[in-house]
Amino acid sequence: MPSEVTGPDTYAEAVRWEPTRPRFRPLRLVLALLVGAVAVMLAALILPGVEVKTFVGALEAAVLIAVLNAILPPVVAALRLPLTLIVGFLAVLIIDALILVLISHLAPGDLKVNSFGWALLAALVMAAASMVLQVFLGIDDDDMYSLRVIERVAKRQGAATKTDVPGIVFLEIDGLAGPVLRRAMRDGNTPVMARWLADGGHDLLEWEPDLSSQTGASQAGILLGSNEDIPAFRWVEKETGRVMTCSAPADCAEIERRHATGVGLLIDGGASSGNLLSGEADEVILTVSRMQAEKRANPGYRAFLANGFNVTRELVLFFWEVGLEWSAAARQRRRDATASSTSRSTARA
Repeated sequence: MPSEVTGPDTYAEAVRWEPTRPRFRPLRLVLALLVGAVAVMLAALILPGVEVKTFVGALEAAVLIAVLNAILPPVVAALRLPLTLIVGFLAVLIIDALILVLISHLAPGDLKVNSFGWALLAALVMAAASMVLQVFLGIDDDDMYSLRVIERVAKRQGAATKTDVPGIVFLEIDGLAGPVLRRAMRDGNTPVMARWLADGGHDLLEWEPDLSSQTGASQAGILLGSNEDIPAFRWVEKETGRVMTCSAPADCAEIERRHATGVGLLIDGGASSGNLLSGEADEVILTVSRMQAEKRANPGYRAFLANGFNVTRELVLFFWEVGLEWSAAARQRRRDATASSTSRSTARA
């Protein structure tokens, strides 16, 4: 869905936007299957409980995995499950492992898995290997498949809406200062944003936040139009002695109740994902102020759960992020990089 954002010389002019559908790319499909076959081979090399005899067998297994993943996870996604994210996530993860067990029984000459546990580990290893190979080869996600999944989910829910009015996607990156972002673009760490600026279709603007410059106050100001009486991430209200925290579900719900005016940024068709406050959106996913909604069936997760590969990828990325945190902590300990050591170095300087 490409768009062109006007620059400062054409401020307030209409945005030129034309919706387009992703094209089916046969070469991309072939490359994806080859990547899947290599991932199957790597899983067999790493895990003693997984066996693949030939690359042709690995390719056939990759085809069967793709076919079964296109059939079974959407069945789970269609169910109205309580605690949808947790229950659905675990169900699809189990299905990913059972798919490998099923292929092992249906085509033992292609892929042999000794147990469910090895199948679960193999699914994670294959997901990790596929992501690395896709990045190395420059293969994007299959937009056409994702679009078809989303269209089927929307049609089933009766929520499909056709419009030629462009929408806006807001992405929050905590604590990102302008100089830090420019350095990241210069060093190649944010290539997409760097390309946006290089093409001349986007501008990079920065502003100074008011106090308190933390996520709760920022989201209240952006999503609800006011951050009044939010002095910090955590504070004590003198009238009641209550400790308010901008990460507690009950406190975020209270903050939103106080600041909601019926004209939130995401009202009338907006969606909130991974926020502290909802902006009065109708559709919410992982939004702290509306956490009570997560206990019920939430159809917003259906598009994610309908693609079985999403679950294993997210789990692999979770373990990767945990590993990065542990690695950074180990480097800090080796260097004695603590607040006290920094203060001592500054004092000596």
